[in-house]
Amino acid sequence: MARDATRMPVLNPYERRRQATDRKLRDALARMIDSTPHDASLQERRCRLSVASLAREAGVARNAIYTNHRAMIDALRQATQQQGVPSRRKSWEDQLAQQRAVIDLLKAQQRRLVTENAALLKRALDSEAAAARHQRQSARLLAEQDRERKPVTLVPRPRIA
Repeated sequence: MARDATRMPVLNPYERRRQATDRKLRDALARMIDSTPHDASLQERRCRLSVASLAREAGVARNAIYTNHRAMIDALRQATQQQGVPSRRKSWEDQLAQQRAVIDLLKAQQRRLVTENAALLKRALDSEAAAARHQRQSARLLAEQDRERKPVTLVPRPRIA
């Protein structure tokens, strides 16, 4: 029995779940841009557009955004840039507010980079320690192997009469 070519193709459960997650993310991003998030923790203060807040608002894991929905990260960046830079400056107060917003964004980025740098430094130190430990273990095992492979001279025992 042939299927009608005009109908939508049947999606497997993985694709249906992925499309549903994408729809949730797009709706959540729209709510966050409009400053009307459903999540209570995001309603209390002006929500910052980030992957974590988007995931919280959409009710999905951040890892899902990073692995399967990279386009949402780009849309989030674009929304952040549009939200952070107003199109018209009315007075010096607006300019000051804009500069303070830029400073806040840069401070947050600096904190994120410092944290990332510290994590990378810790990983490097841990890796160096592990490499040194493995090198010592390898040297010990090679010395033990050399001792075991050393030829042993067998001396016949004198016979006792």
